[in-house]
Amino acid sequence: MITIRNIVDFLNADKSFHQFSENATCVPIARPAPITSAQQGDVTFCGATAKNHLKLLSKTRASLLLMDGNISIDDANLDQSVVQAVILSDNARLDFMRVVEQFFAQQRPGGIHSSAVIASSASIGSDVAVGPLCSIADKVKIGRDTTIFAGVHIYDQVRIGKNVNIHSGTVIGKEGWGYERDKSGKFIRFPHIGGVEIGDDVDIGSNVVIDRGALENTIIKDGCKINNGTHIGHNVEVGGNTIILPHVYLGGSAKVGEACWIGPCVTVRDHIEIGSKAFIGFGSVVTKNIPNGVTVMGSPAREIGDQKKLLEHWSDIIAQAEHG
Repeated sequence: MITIRNIVDFLNADKSFHQFSENATCVPIARPAPITSAQQGDVTFCGATAKNHLKLLSKTRASLLLMDGNISIDDANLDQSVVQAVILSDNARLDFMRVVEQFFAQQRPGGIHSSAVIASSASIGSDVAVGPLCSIADKVKIGRDTTIFAGVHIYDQVRIGKNVNIHSGTVIGKEGWGYERDKSGKFIRFPHIGGVEIGDDVDIGSNVVIDRGALENTIIKDGCKINNGTHIGHNVEVGGNTIILPHVYLGGSAKVGEACWIGPCVTVRDHIEIGSKAFIGFGSVVTKNIPNGVTVMGSPAREIGDQKKLLEHWSDIIAQAEHG
């Protein structure tokens, strides 16, 4: 049984803990829940940036609330006959995530499934989990505490760091897409002899394809998070702690800096360079290099200020046309 005391101890939160009943620390916590539907026995959270956060707080019925410390308990107007305790936090959402991971998250699969096919020359670190129907080819190296879910296929010459999660249907290290016509017009495939390097603490979603390099490696650096359905072409380099949302296409030899945010359905042309901390809006088509720290959107992608001006200009033209 998990109690409020267990969560307070885990977060080392005695100094920021406020209880509204004498025995609040003994109250059992059965599950995490959204603030809009939390009930007795639940733990929830609320940040100061949440829309209508004071209204949400006044209505919550959770037993334990994690709340941003810049929200006053008095202003929150909590129903203290229902809410048993509050933990004030510098980042309530982050602390809530830690609590869910510690006490409620589904445990990852363990061991190597009997249906997985692993080459004898592959090197598998300690505490690596490999799910059903996976294939791991020659000279693959996988670091410790990595989880490979069902149906993942890893080609030869792939190096994967520690604490990596790779979800079902992903293919890593297939030959890249490069052709040249001969004199007769027939397509000749460029032989890809590079590999793939994936750093530590990387999460890769389902149905992601990461192509091997042509002559050098495709590189995904530490801390990257790559969501479902993304394609990463040959020789691409993605900087550390970059997040890539679903259905992104990174063309061959594109370079992405550190700590970038690439929105859903973004297309990045081959050989493009994206600076660190760049932000690329939903559905953008990137045809030019992006400097460090710049936000772009649209097709073709433009700096956000220029894109807004263009949209306003077109809105004026449409309005004029509609009014004759």
